[in-house]
Amino acid sequence: MAETAGLVVGVVALVALFNNTVECFELVLLGRSFGKDFQTSQLKLDNARLRLSRWGKSLGLDEDIQDAMSLQEHFGSESTVEHAEALLGQIVELFADAEGVSDKYKSRTEPQHDGLTVFNPQTDLDPVMAELHHKMRQLAIERQNRSGLRQKAKWALYQEKQFRRLIEDITELVDSLVELFPASKLSQRELCDMEVSAIGEGQGISVLREIATAQDRLLEQAITKAADSTGKSHHIVFSGSGNTGLQVAHNSGTMSGFTFGRSS
Repeated sequence: MAETAGLVVGVVALVALFNNTVECFELVLLGRSFGKDFQTSQLKLDNARLRLSRWGKSLGLDEDIQDAMSLQEHFGSESTVEHAEALLGQIVELFADAEGVSDKYKSRTEPQHDGLTVFNPQTDLDPVMAELHHKMRQLAIERQNRSGLRQKAKWALYQEKQFRRLIEDITELVDSLVELFPASKLSQRELCDMEVSAIGEGQGISVLREIATAQDRLLEQAITKAADSTGKSHHIVFSGSGNTGLQVAHNSGTMSGFTFGRSS
């Protein structure tokens, strides 16, 4: 009983930490020094957030924690939950460290310097990239239990090298979170399919595929599966002396080799 109670307390704390960790991504702005790389960098940040939100969703961290038995099925033991908390805590620390470095850069730079200006993803992204950013952001927000969130001040990343390292470290930590709960992978694959469906086809999905190849293998596989499904061709033959009725179908690829008719 004590172990179950400890698990419940641990998962409640994990929910709060998960929400705060996902919210960290919302607070980051990218400096104008990123130049032409701003757009892909912003989408890399969005994808990292989406992936973390998917992990939490697969474990039910976006819902109210009530059923202790279901918690044991999802999370196993209290020690596993503590490990997950430690990994999420490391992600929060990465953001805090990055913010500290940016504050030092800002403190030794003249306020009027162009290097301190930042991009606004709401207005500075190209239309295709802006739509992709919006969709990924909304998917992540919907997976947060926002009742305990507090509004925090935004801050800027000015150095692209620092950003690349941040994304690499976050990717490794989320890898560890995914491996910590292997039973949730099936749910994450299903969520990836839903994400691809929500994002839709077009130039945006091809850009996202390139990003996912480097930092989100499950999403990359879902995009590939969707593309393969769309491009499949179908070969249908009707033959024989007793073929009557109506054939109804939908196809988005190519179709060839139809034979309709009745043998004499």
